[in-house]
Amino acid sequence: MKLKKNIFIFAIAFLVILFLNLLPNISYSSDLKSINRSQGYKSPIKTSPDTQYIGNNTQSNLQLDRDVIENVRIDNYENKYLINSDYTYTRLVTQRVTFLTKQGIENWRRDFVDYSPDTQSAELIEAYVVQPNGEKIRVTDENIFNRSSATHVPGFNNNLRISVVFPRLVIGSQALVKWKMIQKKPSTVGLSYIESPTFSQPTVKQSIEIKLPKSLKLNWKKRGKYTVTDTYDGDNRIIKAVITNQQGRKVENLMVSVWDFDSIFMFSNLDSWEEIGRNIWDKWRVRVVITPEIKKLAFQITKDKEGIEAAKSIYNWVAQNIKYLGVYLNESSGYVPHTATAILHNGYGDCKDYVLLMHTLLKAVNIKSSPAMINSDNIYKALPLPTPWQFNHVIIYLPDYNIFADPTNIYSSFRDLDNYLSNKFVVLLTEKGLTKYTPKSSPQKNRYEMKALIKINKDATIDGQSELKFFGNLSSEPRQYFASDTPKQLAEKILANTREAGTGIIETSNLNNLDLPVTVKGKWISPHAVEIEDKIYFSTPVGISKISPAWLRTYITFGKRHYPFVAWVGNYNWEYKINIPSGYKIVRKPKDRNFSNTTGSYKSIYEQGDGYILVKRNLVINKNVYRAEEYPDFQELIYKPIHDTRSVIVLEKLPV
Repeated sequence: MKLKKNIFIFAIAFLVILFLNLLPNISYSSDLKSINRSQGYKSPIKTSPDTQYIGNNTQSNLQLDRDVIENVRIDNYENKYLINSDYTYTRLVTQRVTFLTKQGIENWRRDFVDYSPDTQSAELIEAYVVQPNGEKIRVTDENIFNRSSATHVPGFNNNLRISVVFPRLVIGSQALVKWKMIQKKPSTVGLSYIESPTFSQPTVKQSIEIKLPKSLKLNWKKRGKYTVTDTYDGDNRIIKAVITNQQGRKVENLMVSVWDFDSIFMFSNLDSWEEIGRNIWDKWRVRVVITPEIKKLAFQITKDKEGIEAAKSIYNWVAQNIKYLGVYLNESSGYVPHTATAILHNGYGDCKDYVLLMHTLLKAVNIKSSPAMINSDNIYKALPLPTPWQFNHVIIYLPDYNIFADPTNIYSSFRDLDNYLSNKFVVLLTEKGLTKYTPKSSPQKNRYEMKALIKINKDATIDGQSELKFFGNLSSEPRQYFASDTPKQLAEKILANTREAGTGIIETSNLNNLDLPVTVKGKWISPHAVEIEDKIYFSTPVGISKISPAWLRTYITFGKRHYPFVAWVGNYNWEYKINIPSGYKIVRKPKDRNFSNTTGSYKSIYEQGDGYILVKRNLVINKNVYRAEEYPDFQELIYKPIHDTRSVIVLEKLPV
């Protein structure tokens, strides 16, 4: 499959995960047609505010009190499949859209199809615009563009794209487009498709019709509001699914994929998930070749190590010596890796290449492993029918040790799966094909520990030094972040996001050693951080702390949640020893807190000593996906540290 490298971006609050269309089928899309996997994960490493799509500000008064701005209305969307006896097919797609706002015109002014020319063809049948006054404007050749398709990961493909740009659009215009796509050869991984209504824009009618020989196997399932008929007409079987009058809905912060909860209709000619594992393994097995070069390298990497230690050494070598680059020059290359020899020669590959190389090296030293297909985005449930659309990534499984690992993540330790790979459904590529779930993310394993020694000076500056430690899957992002800039620049970036600001420097452990947790030591000074008067009022300074309770605000949504949402499992600890200026005493310290519910716990302690106050805070988030019904409890938990960090400590000058 056309799979992707995990890329961590620290400048935004969402953990943005780049992904590809999973099947090499023709993709059909308006610019904002689907948000099935648009929401990312809230990483505690982030300190910036959320980045969300914002609709056009110049809306009609009719929409001002709505949660959702309706930028377009999908009046009709028809999807017809004419399936042949060998599972090749012709697909006809018709869509009619009304533009309701300027933002809708901006987002939906073009339409396109991507296709792989070695096995597919595509053509534009018809496209036109109807103006509010009834004028019909046909799309001409100057509005149609044939280009290479953009890649979704660093790399290359041979896909082509036909784009149409609708001319002279105004508010109230309607655009109609008809496409014809042909699958000339049966797909490598079977035939399947998933239909769901556009989430954030209203849909009057959306339908899918499948016509196939009645002797041909095809399973279908639906969830939610689709109405389905399954009939026979002579030698043909005709399946129709329709959904009507769907309102646009609000995209909730950090919600899971709509495929986990919304209405869907899907069909598949696959009988089981295991069949996917068998089919794809048949394409992989011939690529697993242990050459003398591979055997020599495997023993050079492992030396005298055996078992799990040898596997860890191979993981580390692959993760740190192969660069990410995807090359897809035909339809099947999205699923079939290169040979280990080719990967070594080139020094690059995509996730399936990383896994194939690691699998081959492990086999050379007699360690069993299997590739495992997984979804690395926010799809957490298995779809109703088996389909490769469930997956967009490959990791590796070591059955003798019950360990999953992701060598594509070059900043992650062996055994440590990131939050978005935890508790996920997988299909193992083996002779029989197997299904499993990856381990749940654990707050006991994924920990953050921060200790700081702080001094408040009489010149209003704050001096501090701190030590940060990251364990489990909380280590991978800091490993990349702290290697991204100079120690001074990084310290000042962190301090710029605190109330006190300031300047400083950091020192890190060996970030290239994936076997060790990340440790960071920092020193800083914050000028003009407090006002020195007879009474000094201040909240606990943050200083150099890459994970701060401030990021918890990004979990908060105002109003009722309707959909499951994603959180970042972890055990977060902060400890501050604050030395106060001589000649002052502590006259007020915040109250201690001790709170727990089913979603997690929060504790804080304020201990007063001779010339100092000791602040200890601990937050535990129990799991990575919560039901919408659990949000009130989760919100109550999250507000505890938010309120606590606002608490004020008061010092009073001693009488002379």
